[in-house]
Amino acid sequence: MSNYSHRGYEHRTGGYGRRRHKASGFKRKSAGSAAAKTAVGVAAAVAVVALVYLFADNIAPFVDSFRKDAHTETQDVPAAAPVMTADKPEVREEPHANGSFDPVNGDVFVSNGAGYLKFKGIDTTARNYAAVLNSVSASMSEKVNIYSAVIPTNTEFGLVGRLDGSNSQLENLNMIDSLLSDRVKSCDIYSALFGHENEYIYFRTDECMTSLGAYYAYKEIAETAGIHESAVYTLDKLSQKKGSISPFEGSFIEMTTDERTQPHGNQELFDNADTIEFYKLPVHYDCYSVDPSTGSRRETDLFDERKAASDPISIFPGKDTALLNIYDLQSSNTDKLLIVKDHDAEPVIGYLIPHFAEIYVADVSLYKGNLREYANEHEINNVIFISGIADANNSLYCQRLRDLFDNSISDQ
Repeated sequence: MSNYSHRGYEHRTGGYGRRRHKASGFKRKSAGSAAAKTAVGVAAAVAVVALVYLFADNIAPFVDSFRKDAHTETQDVPAAAPVMTADKPEVREEPHANGSFDPVNGDVFVSNGAGYLKFKGIDTTARNYAAVLNSVSASMSEKVNIYSAVIPTNTEFGLVGRLDGSNSQLENLNMIDSLLSDRVKSCDIYSALFGHENEYIYFRTDECMTSLGAYYAYKEIAETAGIHESAVYTLDKLSQKKGSISPFEGSFIEMTTDERTQPHGNQELFDNADTIEFYKLPVHYDCYSVDPSTGSRRETDLFDERKAASDPISIFPGKDTALLNIYDLQSSNTDKLLIVKDHDAEPVIGYLIPHFAEIYVADVSLYKGNLREYANEHEINNVIFISGIADANNSLYCQRLRDLFDNSISDQ
C-alpha cells in the first residue's frame, strides 16, 4: 500500500473539429421567365427527395457516424475496462462495477468478497514519472542497463466493469511507456497479468500481488532483460519449496475497522481472508540487511517466517528494510542488479536471485544516500525500478526517487 495521496482527473479526448465553408465563385445570371425558374426548382426538389428515398439506407449510417464523431470530440470519454486484441490489451467501455463502498471507509470498494481502491493517476503524473526515470537514466553510465516495471492494481483486473471514479490504469501505463527514453526498457507487467484474471494473482484483502501474480511479472522482467527462457523457473520447479501462511488479513481489513461498528473490519472481506503462498527458490544464497548510513550489515533470512508470524506480508523480501544485499552462491555470471522499489515490488524480488551474482534492493521510502554513487561504487550493471502504479503517479514518491540518485539532475 502506498503512503502517498493522489488527485483525480477527467480524461478528455483531443481532435480536430470539422469546419464548413461556403463555396466561392462567380454568380451567373439565369435566362428565362419566372415560371421557368419555378419549374426548374420544383424538378430539383423532386429529384433530391427521390435520391434521399433511394439511398436512405446508406445516408443514415453516415449521419450517425458524423454525429458520433462530433460527440467524441466534445465529450468526456467514459472510463473503460481492458480487452485483449492481437495479444495486447486495449481499452473499451464496460458497465459500472457491481458492489458498494465500505460504510466505515468510503475509499474501499467491496465486490464479491474482495476490496478495491480507485486509481487517481492522470496524464500529468504519468509524465512526471517518465521524466524522473529519463533523468536518472541520463545521469548514469551508458554501460548500465535500465528497466522499468510498473505494477497495476487489482482494481484493473478483479472487477467486471469499471469502478466509478477510477481512471484507466492501462491508459496511464501506455502514457508512461510512450515517454520513456531509449535508455529505459519497459517491462509490460499489465500484459503479463492480462488473461490471468480468474487466477489468484491479487489478494482479496490487500492491494498487493500474490506470489502467483508476481511470478507472471517475474517472467516478463526476465524476458525483457534477455534472460534465456530455459533459465526461467517454472511453477512446478518452484512448488518443491512452497510455503503458506493462513489466514492473511490485509490492509483493507485494517482500513475498514471500527471498534464500535466493525471490530473485524468489513465483514465481507473478513469472511474472505487470504492465504499467502511463497516460494523459496532452490538456490544457495547469503542475504544481509544493510544500514546505508554506516555500511554495517546483519545476516538475515530472505523469507523470515518468524517475523511473518506477527506480520504475514513480511514473508516477502525487503519489507521495512532500507537496503538488502543478496549474493547468489551458485551464480555462473558476474551480472549485478539494483532493485529500486516500493512495497508492491516485494513479492517479485525472490524470483530474480538465480539470474544475478549480486542483487541490491533499495526501498525508496527508507533508503538514505545517493544510489547513483552506490551503483558506481559496486559496479552494478543493471538497475530496475519496480513501483506500484499508485506510487508511480505520486509526486512525492517521484521527488523522493529523483533525490535518491541526485537532486541536482534536471528533466530530460
